[in-house]
Amino acid sequence: MTRHLIDHPKTAPSERLMRFLRLERAAMPGQRSKALMLRLQHRSSDRLKAYTRIARGVSA
Repeated sequence: MTRHLIDHPKTAPSERLMRFLRLERAAMPGQRSKALMLRLQHRSSDRLKAYTRIARGVSA
């Protein structure tokens, strides 16, 4: 006779949980891509500052 489902000892995290975590981590952007996006945002704001300075006629 086999044991009931509740009677089995708990082991390491379930395979289902591990697959879920793997999928979630794969969907999230990595640290390098976050840094790249942040760097690109800074560049665009610097470019905007330069254009507005030129439009106002102020020299560097």
